[in-house]
Amino acid sequence: MPNLKHNIKILFWVFSALFFSLIAYLTYFQIYERDKLITSSYSIYNKRLIEEEKKILRGSILDRNGIVLAKSVEVDGVQKREYLDGPAFAHVIGYSRRIYQQGNTGIEKAYDRELLGMVGNDPMTILRKLILARKKVGDNVYLTIDKALQDLAYKEMEGKKGAVVALNPKTGEILAMVSTPSYDPNTLGENWEEIMTSSEHVVLNRATQGLYPPGSTFKIITTAAALTYKPELYDKTFNCKGYIIVDGDRINDFGGIAHGIEDFKQAFYRSCNSFFIQLGLDLGSENLQTMAYAFGLNKGVPLEIDTVKNQFPPLEKRTSLAETSIGQGEMLVTPLSMALVASAVANDGVMMKPHLMKYVVDSISGAVIEKSTPSQYLNPISKKVAYTIKQLMIGAVNDKEGTGKAAQISGVTVAGKTGTAENPHGAPHAWFVGFAPAENPQIVVSVIVENGGQGGKVAAPIARDIIRAYLSK
Repeated sequence: MPNLKHNIKILFWVFSALFFSLIAYLTYFQIYERDKLITSSYSIYNKRLIEEEKKILRGSILDRNGIVLAKSVEVDGVQKREYLDGPAFAHVIGYSRRIYQQGNTGIEKAYDRELLGMVGNDPMTILRKLILARKKVGDNVYLTIDKALQDLAYKEMEGKKGAVVALNPKTGEILAMVSTPSYDPNTLGENWEEIMTSSEHVVLNRATQGLYPPGSTFKIITTAAALTYKPELYDKTFNCKGYIIVDGDRINDFGGIAHGIEDFKQAFYRSCNSFFIQLGLDLGSENLQTMAYAFGLNKGVPLEIDTVKNQFPPLEKRTSLAETSIGQGEMLVTPLSMALVASAVANDGVMMKPHLMKYVVDSISGAVIEKSTPSQYLNPISKKVAYTIKQLMIGAVNDKEGTGKAAQISGVTVAGKTGTAENPHGAPHAWFVGFAPAENPQIVVSVIVENGGQGGKVAAPIARDIIRAYLSK
């Protein structure tokens, strides 16, 4: 009998331990992991979420001025997602097709929980929604994007491959982000296979995931390194012969033009390759690499939607250092990254963290339940260095020999830098990065046109039109 009582006690404590462990396990997931598991956008086969989504009228996505860009409607009891400005916003907004087991992308993915009304909702808010709404309704996401500016950027890029990024350098708000060629997310149902396997890679967001040699826009970095680590180089002059030889390799200036004797300012305005190659050699690999890293060109940009990591190769040979000094070689960057480079110059050396969400609004009460606040991302250069580079970029646009003259706007001081990036797959890529008004920058624009040729002739006018339109408002 004593043994029986002893065994019963042991079984009691064993089952008690198992019971409380189960309670603790379930409590942990209910409190800490519930939302993550329920709303995981990474599993397109999450049947529970698919069934929940069928019961929820997905919230709308709007631009910064309250213009609806995406909304859900019911057709014969079935929810349908409508994209009101389809191709122009396809790469920013993305698509929501989880109920078809095709996943979510873009803002639809990043703010999935908000659009399903699963964030910031206390029990009373949920009850109010159930009482006031005929069915569960998701919350509305307002973007930093300006629809008019987005539409203009898309129109400027029609018929071209490339990307445009426009942002506010003081806040990091992205004002426009366009990638072309694009696709219409409204037609994904009937054209899924064709769109996903397109030889033009129409689903690729070239603004955040396209990797390109930056060409002469990188001379901003080379200049920053010189002014920071060896400021005496700013007073150097150089005799440009139209080419320079580095360890037996001949590297030509664009068109083989010999600029003759020139100082730092003239070399920047003209975008002289020979001058900047020699500048890079004088700087050394460590200084140039350190500055590139300070600008974030060795990593990806933190953003709500998917980005890729920039590629900055080790500069082990003098020829690699020479090529990199002018934005050539093996280095690859995204258009968003180059917009941020220009934004640091515009914002006294401080690079603000970019973002696409302005705020999230409760669909029933209209209360703001989430809001983005500006925050610093990087601080690669001093205010003094930023000021000097800004003056050089003003000269590149306004000087009679400047390569960026096509970006000039009457009554507005534009600062910019062109780039004509050679690549092994055809004609050079055309680049332009710039901002305005230079005295008090409100907008930064980065433009790349794949195989477009000269940046000053192709990319600069696109940036000019976008800057002018934004400032005219």
